[in-house]
Amino acid sequence: MTGQIFFLGILDVLIGIPYWFAVVAVASRLRALLARAKIQHRWELATGWLFIAIGIGVATAA
Repeated sequence: MTGQIFFLGILDVLIGIPYWFAVVAVASRLRALLARAKIQHRWELATGWLFIAIGIGVATAA
């Protein structure tokens, strides 16, 4: 039983390290991309419209 728990813990770490490195790499590239003014403006427009659509959906569902 203890060996299984130890094995699963090690497996979790071995899977987690590359996963989080990938997440950090993607976030770093997105940060660089969103630093550009034109891309940032389009992102803000898209997310603004998305929040408006979600609000309308919630309002009509209630």
